[in-house]
Parts: sequence; C-alpha cells; structure tokens
Amino acid sequence: MPRKTSYPFPTREELLAYVASLYYQRGWDQGRIARRLGLSRSMVSRLLSEARRRRIVQIHIQWPVKTVSPLESRLMEAFSLQGARVLDAENSSYRELLGQLGRLAAMELLPHLRDGMTVAVTWGVTLWEVVQALPSSSYPRLRIVQCLGALGGRQPCDSPSIVRKLAETLGAQGYYLHAPVMVEREEVAQRLLEERAIKEVLDLARSADLLLVGIGTTHAEASSLKRAGYLSDEDLAELRRRGAVGYICARYLDLKGLPVSTPFDQRTIGLTLEDIRRIPCVIAVAGGLVKAQAILAALRSGLIDILITDKGAATEALNLHLRESP
Repeated sequence: MPRKTSYPFPTREELLAYVASLYYQRGWDQGRIARRLGLSRSMVSRLLSEARRRRIVQIHIQWPVKTVSPLESRLMEAFSLQGARVLDAENSSYRELLGQLGRLAAMELLPHLRDGMTVAVTWGVTLWEVVQALPSSSYPRLRIVQCLGALGGRQPCDSPSIVRKLAETLGAQGYYLHAPVMVEREEVAQRLLEERAIKEVLDLARSADLLLVGIGTTHAEASSLKRAGYLSDEDLAELRRRGAVGYICARYLDLKGLPVSTPFDQRTIGLTLEDIRRIPCVIAVAGGLVKAQAILAALRSGLIDILITDKGAATEALNLHLRESP
C-alpha cells in the first residue's frame, strides 16, 4: 500500500510538472516516482499522460539532418561554388524546414570559424535558426558585425538580435549598426553613413573574412521588408516590374543575377553588392520553393561561395537555370 504523499503541491499543474521532470529530465522510472510521492504506479502513469495532454510536457524529436549529394555536386558545378549543402526535407513543414536548414548551416559554418576573424551577418528567420543551432564556444577575439541596418520592432530575427545571440553563443565580440535598414530620404541616409560610429562598423563589415546572409524575395508573402513595413505591395510590384526577383543585403537582383536599380538603393544603410563581392567567403542560407528564383539570381550573381538550401528549392533553381539560361 503506497504511503501518503509528503509532497503537497499548491496546484495540480505543479504536481504534473514535478512528476514530468522526475520522469523525463531525471530519468526516474514510474515505480520510483510512485514510491517517492506515495502514489500508485497507475496514478503516476495517468499524471504523465495528463501532463502531455495539457502540454505541460511537449516532446520534440530532433531528426538527423539528411542531405542530397548529387544536387550538391550539380550546384557546385553549375555555379562554380566552393561548397553546397542541400537538405533532404520533402515532407517537412516550412517551420520544420527552417529549423533543419539552421542546423545544417550551423554544421557548415563551424569549420570556417577561427579566433581573430571577422564575421558579418544580416537578418532573417533562417539566420536566427542558424544561430539557435550553434553550440556554445569561446572565440574571445572573434568579431561579429552587423552589416545591414535593423528592421526595427520586437523581432528575434532582426540583425541586432542575431549579432547579440551569435556573440553570446560563440563567446565573441559584437559590433552593432545603430541605424534602420532604410530611411525616408537620401539625404538622411547620407548623413547617417557619414556618422563616425556607423561608418566604423560598416568599414569593419567590409573587411570581414566571412559574410553570413539570407536571400530575400520580392514575393509579398515571404518579404521581410514588407512585414517590417518598409515596402508596400505596390513597392514590391514595382520591383518585379523592374525585373527584380530577390535580394542580398536588401540589394536587388534580376533572374540573370544582375543588379537592379531601385528607388531604395540610396536610402538603404548597409553593404552594397560591390562590398559583398570583395568579402572572401559568403555563405548564403535560404530555402522553400518561394525562394527558388531569388536563389537562382544570387547564384548567377557570383556573390555566393557556399549555399545551404533544400531539395525542393535546389531542384527548382536548377530547372529554372536550364530553361532560363541568360
């Protein structure tokens, strides 16, 4: 007969959490928990089931990251890349896809890091997933530099948040660009670019050994700049009319990979395409069919050295390349 419990809990939720922590975190079996709390094994089993049903316990399975080597080889050959990683994620939701891309990109990034180097980063949900997937390290002389103005608002995928988290995770130094990604007037942008603090950070970004970027699209449903309120549907339609299909660092490209002149160029605070071209190693992370045209534009631009993407986007980009060769 189980003894009366000597562990009273103010609420049932706290009891459920305590039982779940003993079982899932400390590895106790149900018999040991029952003896500890003076309960029957069947009661412990019911409490664990209730904890899962009420989402006090949420189980996440970390599937191994699978890649598609033939597609990686085709991308490297077609676009003269130093490297390519293609995620095999045909049955994943978009949210799951981003998480897996983040883990794959983190695995690719780690061997490139060394203490004393400078790493420039932009913003985006996919880059946030990369940062989340990196293990804690110690690179006290590594510099993490924000190379594009902030989106603003409370967005974890914004560039200051990414720089901060990346610097904390890697035990590195963070350098911040205290400016928005885009301003209303060209003269305002010019004054900001002349500010010593902003100029010094951008100069540091221009001298980076490695640039970690996402690839943006002009499709409204996947545009970070539209979500942040910098661009409207009309702005995006005008960009598409000019031939823009995607961007790197908020600088637009057409399907041939050529720069597209836009009304926003002189109002954007960040690296230019020519700045990017001079950085020794550019690692781009992007996925999803909606990004296929933008990925192809980035590949054709010659700006990217290493691409991390998924099977669907890689296949579509290569098919477009064959059909739409410049």
